[in-house]
Amino acid sequence: MNKMGKKSKRGNRGLRNLFFGLIIIVILGILLMFNLRNTHGEVEKWDKYAIIGRNNIFVIYEDKLAIRIPEEIQVDKERTFKDIIKTKNYEEVLEALNRLLPEKVNHYAIIKYGELDPKTKNSVNMPETVLDNKRYILTSSMENMFSVLYNTDGNKSDSGEITIDILNANGRPGYAKRTGDELLEKFTNLKYTAANNETNGDMSYITLNQMSKEKAQELVMSVKEKYFKIGKEGSIPTLANAVLVLGEEKEGVPVEVIGTTEKTMNIFNELKKDGYKGLSHKKKNPAVDTPIIEYNKEDYFIAYKISKMLNIENMIEKNDLKNKIVILSN
Repeated sequence: MNKMGKKSKRGNRGLRNLFFGLIIIVILGILLMFNLRNTHGEVEKWDKYAIIGRNNIFVIYEDKLAIRIPEEIQVDKERTFKDIIKTKNYEEVLEALNRLLPEKVNHYAIIKYGELDPKTKNSVNMPETVLDNKRYILTSSMENMFSVLYNTDGNKSDSGEITIDILNANGRPGYAKRTGDELLEKFTNLKYTAANNETNGDMSYITLNQMSKEKAQELVMSVKEKYFKIGKEGSIPTLANAVLVLGEEKEGVPVEVIGTTEKTMNIFNELKKDGYKGLSHKKKNPAVDTPIIEYNKEDYFIAYKISKMLNIENMIEKNDLKNKIVILSN
């Protein structure tokens, strides 16, 4: 009987603890909801501000632009935003944002619970790059991002302006900027940002975001590089119309010339004279009436540049070709 009484008391005590625990959770929930509602009320009065959330920082510019910045982004070589947030030094977070962003923000709020729905015309992820396994803001894209989405209300066609990113992947100091300056002499409506690519590479790339093929052809023909493969759209975070990655081009893409006539040898010699590498000549009659350039889809701009140099109009896409251009000659 005595043992049963003890068990009953322990059971009652456990129920009371559970009951009080539930009450505390409810009270905390109410307080959090009240705090969240008050925080949102303050936020609605601001024009430029930052929201420090659970895993991301959101930077809001009026009703025009909202930018999501992951907390894992580096503030400097040693620290991330997450490192600063852990210390609860939120003023330093604001200072770090203002060092990195072209447009300063005046306020911040901490909202770790609930959902934030900024009523902005544009909402984007902060362009970023990876260097030595650390994530950094891609500063080469920021000026254009603000120009396109904040200062012009997101209307890219207001002035017909072309914006491109030029990334140096050949290791030659200042090469991207020199290329950009040369392009400015040929395109009056062009703006560019120049930066070093994460790594050097042999191949050059052109990535088209919002640019016509015709305009891209003009760009390719206006630079020295010969081996522009087509990059995957969105592979480089940017708001530029196109991205040019300028590689070393020591090897390039092999070009095979097929034919038995004197014209065939003239084509081969012209390519060699112009500096094309990996050339080969196959003595075989391809039975074509006029010269044809065959190419894989990703090598379109390589083939296009060759076609203009050789004055060959016929180009055929053949996706069974792998990393090779074939020229059939009559």
